[in-house]
Amino acid sequence: MSLSLVDAKVPDGTLGLWWLGQAGFVFKTAGGKVVYLDPYLSDAAERLFGFKRLSAPPLAAEEVRADLLVLTHEHADHLDPDTVPIIAKNNPKCRFAAPQGCAEGLSAAGVRSDAFVVMQPNQRYEVDGVVIRTAKADHGDLSDTALSLVLEFDGIRIACTGDTAFRPQLLRPLYDVQPDVLLPCINGAFGNMGHIDAAMLTQAAKPRFAVPCHYWTFAEHGAADPAGFVHACRCFCPEVTTLLLRPGERFLVPSE
Repeated sequence: MSLSLVDAKVPDGTLGLWWLGQAGFVFKTAGGKVVYLDPYLSDAAERLFGFKRLSAPPLAAEEVRADLLVLTHEHADHLDPDTVPIIAKNNPKCRFAAPQGCAEGLSAAGVRSDAFVVMQPNQRYEVDGVVIRTAKADHGDLSDTALSLVLEFDGIRIACTGDTAFRPQLLRPLYDVQPDVLLPCINGAFGNMGHIDAAMLTQAAKPRFAVPCHYWTFAEHGAADPAGFVHACRCFCPEVTTLLLRPGERFLVPSE
């Protein structure tokens, strides 16, 4: 994975998208900019909470080379306390963008305050050429600053729900910008959407592509049904192309 990512050529007019497992993704532009989203690459959740990892990460934290790391909220499977310090150390020019709830964890990971963009809901940010739009996620009492996001790379828009319940009006900023790709959580536990809710959100958002995530990393995180998500999308929004990626698998998102 590390060599394929570092050496991968992304054609003009496309965006490289890799799923890292759980809610983690990495994006690479045709110009070579690399952005990580919620990378969980360790066994921190087992060390801290006893949640055994069931699928291996596709690369090690030491292999990460990043220009920007974006986080949706502070939980260990998103702000990985065993991964982020390594990324920060090995990538001194990397910028970090995250909600206020991540401030303590990023500081503990050695991230400098001048490298950290604090994001608020319903705002637009531009960080090193990447446009980030935010919406407030509903992760209940588990995180009161959790965000859903749209990342825009050279006109290609990627909407990420993060951890949230199905709240169409709250999440409306995600689909008002007409995303090309939707990355919905589908685990259906800890207050998060299940696969039917995620398919209903896909119907509302009307992306060109939908890639479900946040499933099959921990047994405790719910009985997510990715095949059920694909089937529900075929019923609710057959015009949307749904994709199930292996951890480490690349998808080239074409510009519209």
